[in-house]
Amino acid sequence: MSVRDLVVLGSASAVPTKARNHNGYLLRWDGQGLLFDPGEGTQRQMVRAGVSAHDLTWLCVTHFHGDHCLGVPGVVQRIARDGVSHRVDAAFPASGAEYWERLRHAAVFRDTDVIRARPVSGERADLDTGGAPFTLTARRLSHPVEAYGYRLEEPDGVTMLPAELDARGVRGPLVGRLQADGAVTAPTGGRSRWRSAACGGRGRSSRS
Repeated sequence: MSVRDLVVLGSASAVPTKARNHNGYLLRWDGQGLLFDPGEGTQRQMVRAGVSAHDLTWLCVTHFHGDHCLGVPGVVQRIARDGVSHRVDAAFPASGAEYWERLRHAAVFRDTDVIRARPVSGERADLDTGGAPFTLTARRLSHPVEAYGYRLEEPDGVTMLPAELDARGVRGPLVGRLQADGAVTAPTGGRSRWRSAACGGRGRSSRS
């Protein structure tokens, strides 16, 4: 069963409170883990939320104000310390590459080669998700420093509506043929297609 949820690790913006940590948002989507804007304390918040470094496949920084990125060193070093073996892509504004390098190598530790820098630039950047069940797009935002928002989107799908199928005489193996071929002729002589009332469109997206 796929897991799709958003784990808010922090939402206090620039100044943390006793009850709210700096920014940090983990989106779990069909086996992928996208961590957005890890502020200070994100590594500890991950522990509290039961999130492992092995859950992370993307690290996405919208911009380089501290409350959105000062948790990067701890997260990077946790990925290294825990021996994460799969690739972790790191997306960030290309204009802030100098800040990324400072954060990426902020302290002495046994480094890892699984983290791949994916700097983004221009008004829009389509990021290669390597076969993940979604597309990931970065688009420039209006902010005092260069910033990008990220949009995750899955391909459109089709949901069969049993009552509508039955009303058109589409039953049993005919349902599978309709899904495979996009059209089928029912025994009553009626013809059903994907875009009939027997089907409902399905598509989901998430933004950060």
